[in-house]
Amino acid sequence: MRSTMSRPLGLRWCGLALATLTSLGCDERTPTYDAREPGRGPGTLAGTGTPVSDGNFPGGNDLVPSALAVSPPLGPEPPDCDGDCQQHCIDAGLLNPVNRGVCTSLWGVGLDTRPIVPAEACRRLYADTQGRFPTRDEVQSCVGRPWGDTVKQLMATDEFVDIQRRRWADRLLYNNEALAITRIFDMDTLVEKLYRGLVPYDQFAAILSAHPVITRRYATPGDRAEAIVRILLGRPPFERERSDLARLYVLWDNGYYDHPSFGRSPDAFIRYRCVDDDGKRDPSEVGECTSILWGYNELVLEPDARADADGRMWSGLLSPAEWEKLTLPGKILAGEPAFWERAVDDVLEQYLGYSLSTLVPRVREELVDHLLRFNADIRSVHYAVLTSAVYLQSAFTSDGPDPIAESYRATTGPLKQAEVETWLDTIESDADRDIGACDFRIPDPERVLDLDTIGGYALIADSGWPLKGDEARVDGRYRDLARSLGGCPENLAGGRFKTVSILTTATQEGFVTSLCNPSMASDDNLRPAPIESLVPSGMAANSALTGQVAKDIMTHQVGRFFGREPTLEEYASVEAAATECAPKPCTAEAFARPLCFALLTGAEMLFY
Repeated sequence: MRSTMSRPLGLRWCGLALATLTSLGCDERTPTYDAREPGRGPGTLAGTGTPVSDGNFPGGNDLVPSALAVSPPLGPEPPDCDGDCQQHCIDAGLLNPVNRGVCTSLWGVGLDTRPIVPAEACRRLYADTQGRFPTRDEVQSCVGRPWGDTVKQLMATDEFVDIQRRRWADRLLYNNEALAITRIFDMDTLVEKLYRGLVPYDQFAAILSAHPVITRRYATPGDRAEAIVRILLGRPPFERERSDLARLYVLWDNGYYDHPSFGRSPDAFIRYRCVDDDGKRDPSEVGECTSILWGYNELVLEPDARADADGRMWSGLLSPAEWEKLTLPGKILAGEPAFWERAVDDVLEQYLGYSLSTLVPRVREELVDHLLRFNADIRSVHYAVLTSAVYLQSAFTSDGPDPIAESYRATTGPLKQAEVETWLDTIESDADRDIGACDFRIPDPERVLDLDTIGGYALIADSGWPLKGDEARVDGRYRDLARSLGGCPENLAGGRFKTVSILTTATQEGFVTSLCNPSMASDDNLRPAPIESLVPSGMAANSALTGQVAKDIMTHQVGRFFGREPTLEEYASVEAAATECAPKPCTAEAFARPLCFALLTGAEMLFY
């Protein structure tokens, strides 16, 4: 494994506008606030140069080989790939690292992938990269063009970046009671740069390891060390790792500073250690600030006039050179093979829903080499997985037990539960119903508004939180519904959760009932979707219900909600329902609203 401990971080600290550098030592004046750019810190200043790679990743349009003509293995043991198997995979000429890695455990031993229809593939891709299910027009534009081109186009969108930002917000537990808003915004900026290809993954990890979202979020050096190991290596640290790495976190302390817009804000401070009475490095104590498990790594900062009477300094006054030194824990961990393995495992788990690299370790090896080849541009791994044959296969198996699919997970496509936001955003869009939104950077917007400052109001008004008319109050309908289902987490004590239970099902059905109004209740408090969104264009709500009208409504709603054409079985069922409708005469609206409820509460809206 190639070590990256010598990779230069290349932080472009002082090459930006002076206003951006206010809190980082290039200018020590009190930081000002701009609603468009509230973040201040190392994340804002990194990644201001050219992209780390050209973004032209290979393997997007591999021709998937047929399975070698041998009897496929049965059983839990991994199959052996003999000479014919190896040659079959070599002759396939695969460019995609996932395809190369899985070949000797799939096609080379007589196993095959499960064919997928384009509509299923496009629906999956949009949910994973855009955070919502596609419209019928989007499915049609997705079909019939090179798959790699479609993936590249969608990965270049703001929506793709937003999904990654939200995932890191969940992982880092953004909460504006525990962390300063400016620090959250700064980290969010760094995440955005990572997924726009402006920051390599090892530089991202190094900055993260010293960032206040870690050093302020956790109270003790050991807790900080454990958190960063869990995040970057994907496992809890061994006790010797925890205690050793903690020595590089003893400089950090928790405190508060007075922000001109946000009042008393929680932030990280430096408490000088391992120095003598004159503030110089003390050789007799320097061992307390030195990690020795991964080589000799000493971390000592010497105080100057910026320190207060208690011997502490606000991290907002750190110089670029000091920030660079403080990234040492992340640099150390980035030199470990497990760091790179964790990076690719995360992406595989995100898109497949299971640990392919555990089942087929060679996939991990191929992806790590691929990531390093493209200068640690994490987008290269996302592109490889999204264009792989393992991702591009159907999740639907034949009726009855399938011993191949049960024993070899890679022969069946991913089937995952949709994120709460995916479900909600799709329904909002498809049913023309606006219930607001949620901004993952500020889980508690009322806390900001209660400050009653111009800056606080400007932040919320410029954020993803909708305000109620001209009132300085947040419209919490989306948030309240999402949190009851596990999304839009508050991140104070716990984070996102996923469950399918009686409670969540009832909550979802209650929301869809208010949206579709299947009983056609005349309650003034209901704000159901307009009938125009539930029937084809030009069809009147009071049109008499016939078999053909029912089929037309089914075609419209299935196309709108699922981006596909109805099946023959679905057509047959709605024709029968139209015949049995009572009391007669039934209308188009009387059929469209219950159908809306049935479709939006079905499994196809919850799993993909």
